[in-house]
Amino acid sequence: MNDGNGAFRYPASREHVRDSKVTHDAFDQFVVDSGREPSKRLRVERHDSVPQPIADRLGTSAAVSRRAVRAIDGRTVAIETSYYPADLAEGTPLVEEADIPAGTISVLAGLGHAQTGYQDELTAHQIGPNEAADLGVAEGTPALQTVRTVWSASRVLRVTVTVSPLGGGLVMCYETGAPAPVAFGG
Repeated sequence: MNDGNGAFRYPASREHVRDSKVTHDAFDQFVVDSGREPSKRLRVERHDSVPQPIADRLGTSAAVSRRAVRAIDGRTVAIETSYYPADLAEGTPLVEEADIPAGTISVLAGLGHAQTGYQDELTAHQIGPNEAADLGVAEGTPALQTVRTVWSASRVLRVTVTVSPLGGGLVMCYETGAPAPVAFGG
């Protein structure tokens, strides 16, 4: 989905378990479906202690993180860092430094932890030095930070922090209710 200024309109509320035959995670698949080219740099780390706001949401300080610096058509648009409770992630593809084409939502569902809901918190953010280097923008650049806390029927499965610089080519779109009856450019 594109708009007139070249920004990619990401339908953030449409994440779900998908067919195991897919070749891209949800974000990348939406990019491909819009006729554009996704790419990412991935880093996986084990943590004995994650930042307290993440630990509070996860219910544990021991976690595995998957950090993706995402680009569309060669332009870096976001840093997405997902934290998974270590007891869920160990021994699964979540700890491997490799792309998971079916997506992490499907991995967790396959382990008996189907995603049943999530909460997004959107806040203003200023790009820090490490983010600036990865995003190719100046430190202090205004950004949107989205913290998504995902759960199953019994526990929190993941906390994802996405940082995207304002004017950086990514529009986060949310839908609620039934699909719109006509196309309106959203």
